[in-house]
Amino acid sequence: MSLPRLRLEKSDFKGGIWCIQRDEARHLVTVRRCRTGSLAEGLLGGERIRLELRCDGDSVTAVEVSREEEPPMYPEVHLLLALLKSDQFDSSLRFAAEIGVTEIHLLECERSVPKYSRERAAGKLARWRRILDEATKQAGSARAPLLKAPERLDKLDFTELPEAKYAALLSGVSVPISQIEIKYPAVVAIGPEGDWSPDETSLLLERGFQAVSLSERILRASTAVAVACSWMVLSARNVAVSHQG
Repeated sequence: MSLPRLRLEKSDFKGGIWCIQRDEARHLVTVRRCRTGSLAEGLLGGERIRLELRCDGDSVTAVEVSREEEPPMYPEVHLLLALLKSDQFDSSLRFAAEIGVTEIHLLECERSVPKYSRERAAGKLARWRRILDEATKQAGSARAPLLKAPERLDKLDFTELPEAKYAALLSGVSVPISQIEIKYPAVVAIGPEGDWSPDETSLLLERGFQAVSLSERILRASTAVAVACSWMVLSARNVAVSHQG
C-alpha cells in the first residue's frame, strides 16, 4: 500500500522540522488516519521526501527520513491548451498533469467561451496551479507541469516551443495520430469547443504544426487532451521499452 502523499509548497520548514500546512494536516489525520510515527511522502519541486509524522490533534509536524530527486519528465511534451468552460478546463488540467505533460501554454482563442481580464486571469492562475498540484499528488509525481499565463495565439512566442509540433484539427488534411511517428521533445495543440477559427488554423499550419486527428468521432475538449497527451507520452515510453528488450 502506498504511503499517504502531500504537497509541501505551503508547509514551513524550520530547524529541520516540517510544519505541515493546515489542510494537508487535516487530510492526513482525518482521511488517511495517520498517527504519530506514521510515514508519509512529501512532494516538493521535483523531490520526494519521506517523512515521519508527529500528530497533535489537527496539528502535524514531520521529520525528514530521506530525500531523493525525481528524474526529469520523460518524454518532454508541451501542451497548447485553449481556455475552456470551467468543468472542461479543470478536467483538461488534471488529465495533462496526471499523464505527465511538461509545460502547459494557455491560449485565448477566438472561440474560447471564457474571456478574462488580466487581473482575473492572474487570480485564476493560482487556482489552476492548485489543480495541477493536487493532480500530481494523486498521480504520485513530484513535478507539476509548468503553467504559462494565457495569451493570444498570434502573440505566442513559437520559438519557445519544441520543433516537433502537432495540432488536433477537424480538417480534411489531418492524419490519424496513430499513423504518425512522433518526434521528441514535442508540443500538441488542443483548441476550444467548436475547434480553431480559420485564421488560427492557418497560423498553426504556417508555424509548422502537423494536423492530426484523434478519433473518427467528435471529442469533447477535455477528452481530446486526455487522448492526445496520453498517446504522445505513452508512445515514447513504449518505444523505449521495446529498445530495451
